[in-house]
Amino acid sequence: MSYLPIERLEQLRIGTVGFVSPSEIRVSLEIDSPDSVSLQGGSPRNFPRINSYVLINSDDGFLVGQVEWIAVEHSPYPKRRGLQDFGLIDLPFPLKKLSINPVGTLRSDRKNDGFKFTRGTDAFPSVGDSVLLPTDQQLNSIIESGENRRVKIGDSPLANNAEIKIDPDKLFGRHIAVLGNTGSGKSCSVAGLIQWSLDAVLQQGQTPNARFIILDPNGEYSRAFGPKSKYKGNLLRVEANSDYGELELKVPSWLWNSSEWGAFTQASSKVQLPLLRRALRAMRNDVLSEDDVTIQAKHFCGILLVSIRQLASQGQIYVNGGHAKGLVESLTSWETSLITLNEKIHNQPFNSVISTINTYLSSRRGAQWPAKPEVSDTDKLISELKEAHVGKRPANTSFIC
Repeated sequence: MSYLPIERLEQLRIGTVGFVSPSEIRVSLEIDSPDSVSLQGGSPRNFPRINSYVLINSDDGFLVGQVEWIAVEHSPYPKRRGLQDFGLIDLPFPLKKLSINPVGTLRSDRKNDGFKFTRGTDAFPSVGDSVLLPTDQQLNSIIESGENRRVKIGDSPLANNAEIKIDPDKLFGRHIAVLGNTGSGKSCSVAGLIQWSLDAVLQQGQTPNARFIILDPNGEYSRAFGPKSKYKGNLLRVEANSDYGELELKVPSWLWNSSEWGAFTQASSKVQLPLLRRALRAMRNDVLSEDDVTIQAKHFCGILLVSIRQLASQGQIYVNGGHAKGLVESLTSWETSLITLNEKIHNQPFNSVISTINTYLSSRRGAQWPAKPEVSDTDKLISELKEAHVGKRPANTSFIC
């Protein structure tokens, strides 16, 4: 049986437009629209479904929309065409609604006896316009649109298994997002896109010249592209296992600023972040705290400064002979260490503090109970140690003390 074009459109009609905006169109479905499977398009098809396509009449063809969500809204019982429902009680009626995202325009292509799909639209529909189900031919025109479609990557179950082909130049030359629900195969799709592209080059007897950098926090791609795969990729890990061909991940200190390093390491703002900034500053100036003798000596002076301040604040060295004797023994040991460090530094910056300690010890060496220090003695020691600890830093040098 053949139908007139108007009769054919009436069979494909599933609802009307109830709301229009630049980013969303809402549709009220007819009460006799398909609940799960539609036969109007020419073959059995699941409808309504998320990501399926519908058509809306426009000035120069059809506006193509993609279903974003499906809902049920309690509305007055809809008036059916040609029927008068005088005896019905006006109770809330569950009316199905769709939200559609406009994606493009489908126009008639008379040269090829088909349709041509283009992105975007010149005019939006009006409230009350009819919403139609696309036929198989129209679905194929939507899915198989585009030029230079050279690489087949799969079939579309939503479009009667239409072939999905891509232009690899556009795919890898622009931004692309692979979206889907959990377990829908996003990781496999990404791995397949890369593998199929490399295999296509290898089948032509050429050496692939492409470079792919995969950030894999979940470890999903190590088997597909690792050192033991046929692609022989470099696998970098923070804790590398050399037995499996893994390489240790080393990030240069100049890669990020201190704020980015703090966010990456999740350093606490009060304790860890200041130390991290000092370490980064020292590394950027080619100064390492473990190897630089000047930094080690200044750090040692800082420890002595804290110790002598603590002894002076407690006050026992001024009144207790045992504490005064302990101070002499400590200063003797400190003097020896400072002399050793001072000899390793070219400009010998600790001569003054060594001289002050030596002057204090000169009248107290060998005594069983040395004289107790005066406040002026400890103040001078604190001043000299503070100057040795802070001092003038060489140009382009940062110290961690």
